This record gives sequence, structure tokens and C-alpha cells, in this order.
Amino acid sequence: MNNVRMIMNNKWDGAALAISTGTAIGSLPLSNSQVYGRSKTTGVMPDENGLSVIKFDLQELTLLNGLVLYRHFLSNGAKWQVELFEGPDCTGVKLYDSTLLDAIPTKTLGELDWLVDPLVSSAFDNWPFRFSQLWFAETFALSGRITLLDSASKDGIHEFDRVYLGQAFTPSVNFSWSSEFAWQTTAQQKVTAAGSVFAAAKPKTRQLALSMDYIPETERPHISAAIQHVGLSRDWFISLYPGTGGIKEIEHAMAAKFTALPPISNNFFNNYTAKFLVREA
Repeated sequence: MNNVRMIMNNKWDGAALAISTGTAIGSLPLSNSQVYGRSKTTGVMPDENGLSVIKFDLQELTLLNGLVLYRHFLSNGAKWQVELFEGPDCTGVKLYDSTLLDAIPTKTLGELDWLVDPLVSSAFDNWPFRFSQLWFAETFALSGRITLLDSASKDGIHEFDRVYLGQAFTPSVNFSWSSEFAWQTTAQQKVTAAGSVFAAAKPKTRQLALSMDYIPETERPHISAAIQHVGLSRDWFISLYPGTGGIKEIEHAMAAKFTALPPISNNFFNNYTAKFLVREA
């Protein structure tokens, strides 16, 4: 199993963005994907083949190993591709090419509700939104592009809220057992005089709790700098089980914010601990 991955310094937010295939929607600009907020959505009208391509130029040569397209509304049959280049405007040597991949993970055989689910069912079928995550070997790049291929997307546009791009922090020793996953809601139950219990339906969000109990001295400065960078105001991306596949992976992967900044405790020589409590952003 791969260790937890966290993109806490989002390089997408400072990138120069452009659409090379497809048409920009003026009210849903690309710049919305660089600002946190669920009401800030990017929309691209794909070409007649259901294709859109978004190019990005980074501010400097940057080490990358993860990209996440978050809160999108692509269909189960959507494909996507990520490419990275050594030069500006997608020039020079192509350093990485994911090739066309499925944008939406399907349920594993053990997760299928046989005779009820379609044979090809998405793990996101009962979710209000979707996301696609891609992890790759660390690569220095100056520019890149994201290709989306989907003729059946919601409302006929390629729509997404946020992109996370950067070098994920991955501890050499994974988080300890006893991690917690919980659905949260602001709904409040009311009890009638007759004893009936009612609550208005409200959106549900996720909360994760985990403890990293074996942080060596060499990793302490990096996790401390990451916590300092995001604070309580910035959103970031965490995946507890990257590469696992199916519902387990997507339930434990999300855009997140700290509920409180975690202290880093020195519990014995050259070892530190940090307990994370994060809510879905």
C-alpha cells in the first residue's frame, strides 16, 4: 500500500493558464480554478469531438508528482491525459505523458451490487461531484497540458472547480492504525411532542483523523513548512490510500482544510509525531 500523499503547496494557483482546444465560457473562466470556493467553477465548451485541452505555464522549473482535477462533472466514459514539458508553452522535451486514461474510477468486483449495478459502475455514481487524481514519478517541468475527452459530460461542458498540482509530501513511515473517517452534516434533529424525529436534509461532508507517529528529523522541517503554508485558510489535497482503487480510495481522498493546526511533538530522540484532523473543503 502506498503511503499517504498531501499536495499542500499548490503550484496551479500561480500558473498562467490558456485553452488551446475548446472554447472558454466567459462567466466560468479558467482563473476560477485557482481560487478556493465551491461557487467558483471553470467551464470549457469542448470541440465537436468532445475534446478540450488546457495548457499551463509554471512560474519556474518545478518538481511535480501529482495532479488532481477536483469537483468535476465528467461522465463515466470520460478520458483524460496529462503531459509535462521542459520548456514554456508545452515546448522542448516531453518529460511525462500519462496517455489517455479513464477519468472516473469504476467499482471493484467486491464493491459491485450484483444484479443491481450496471456491469460498469462508477465509484462516484451516488456522489454529487467527482474528481480525478494522478500520481507519477517526481519530474521537473516548466509547462504542461491537461486533455479532457468526453462527449457526454453534464450540460455538454467540461466543468471543474479546482486543480491541485505539485510535489506531494509523503512520509517515509505511513500514518498509524486507528485513523478515522466520518461523514459530517450541519443538519439538526428536532423531536416532536409525540416523539417523532425530523431533520432537514443538508449536504454531508467528510472528516479525516490520522496520526503520523514516526516523523524523523529529516522530514520534520518539511511537514512544519507545509503546515505553516496552508494554515487554516488554504485548501489542499490529501489521499490516505493512493492507488488503492475503488470506493476506499475516493472516500479517503479530498480537498481539505485543517480544523486546527496540529502540533508537532518530539516524543523521543530524532522522532516527532503529528495528529491531523481535517475537514472536506
